Amino acid sequence: MASDNAHKGYQALIFGASGITGWALMRECLQYPSPDTFARIIGLTNRPLKAEDALMPERPGRWELHSGMDLSKGVDVVKEQLKAIASIEEVTHVYFASYTGHGSDYQELKRANVQILENAVLAVDALCPKLQFWTLQTGGKAYGVEFRDNVPYHPPLTESSPRIPEPYASNIFYYAQYDLMLRLSQSKPWTFTEIRPDAIIGFVPNNNAMNLAQCLGLFLAFCRWKEGNGAVVEFPGSESAWKARHSDSSQDILARFHIFASLHPERVREKAFNIADGEVVTWEGVWAGICGWFGLKGVGPGQGKGGEKGTQWLKSQRGEWGRWEKENGLKEGMMEATGWEFMEALVVMIEFNREYDLSRAREAGFEETVDTVVGYHLAFERMREAKIIP
Repeated sequence: MASDNAHKGYQALIFGASGITGWALMRECLQYPSPDTFARIIGLTNRPLKAEDALMPERPGRWELHSGMDLSKGVDVVKEQLKAIASIEEVTHVYFASYTGHGSDYQELKRANVQILENAVLAVDALCPKLQFWTLQTGGKAYGVEFRDNVPYHPPLTESSPRIPEPYASNIFYYAQYDLMLRLSQSKPWTFTEIRPDAIIGFVPNNNAMNLAQCLGLFLAFCRWKEGNGAVVEFPGSESAWKARHSDSSQDILARFHIFASLHPERVREKAFNIADGEVVTWEGVWAGICGWFGLKGVGPGQGKGGEKGTQWLKSQRGEWGRWEKENGLKEGMMEATGWEFMEALVVMIEFNREYDLSRAREAGFEETVDTVVGYHLAFERMREAKIIP
């Protein structure tokens, strides 16, 4: 990018720094688009995360973590917590990757997520006079995938598509978050953009209830231990799920686009952007490569040995989970803590196309791509380093 070296002194503030996007942002801000673009990276988390457990590169003085940031407590509490961070007034770029209320009904999900965003924006706006840009991460539900039988739904999904109609629109909290950002940014020296990944592929140092790579990594590593090298692993979904098209978003690519957008406000101001690895994929195209990292042979529906498969088989082995973790010196309790319903939802239950059009991101100048299988492999390597899998 042009003039990167002219911007030494940028300071990043990352909400949700222990999550799948926030953790990647912490790492990428240290090196992208150049090692000196950001002088300081501040990560905020709600759940406790010690620096030594974060698996971050050693960069003394460049990054820091602050836990216990509960955005639901109200703007005054958030302001006081931010004031406790030295030189918080120097922050120039904010990356918002926080989410709350998993499992709630639509209206509670909207109330809770709009509230935490509003508290964060009002607190930062009051304390950070050098603020230039804010990224808001939403996702593919903005296109009405949950209500596709009742609303216009025509992949490839494009950002220029109108919002889905009522009464379904009221169930999409992303719309309310965008409207809030539009209102709060008026007449301010800073602006924002909305970033829409679909399924995010990546690693987190803490457990993440919605982490497909964690689900698949644990499932396949356990398969290898139980069934042996070279074992056949049948895709657990239907033929329709096997062939359905989608656009996965590896966490590093996603983080880089957050940063890219924030450094080019004139190109992205108040717009929404799809972001994904590049090529449209299917499980048919990536399953063998994902399984192959574990020395397993991934095959399609009906090509295995029959019987239980996927999470059904895995849960039948629950009595062995603890022994597997202990024998391999792994973090204990990860199998029990993993949201297996998320694997079921994304791998088995989605039998329709949901691929993205990435034209808008390309027109803005973002050309980065990654092979989706490589993105999975990188997540598995990080899980191994964290002793989540052998």
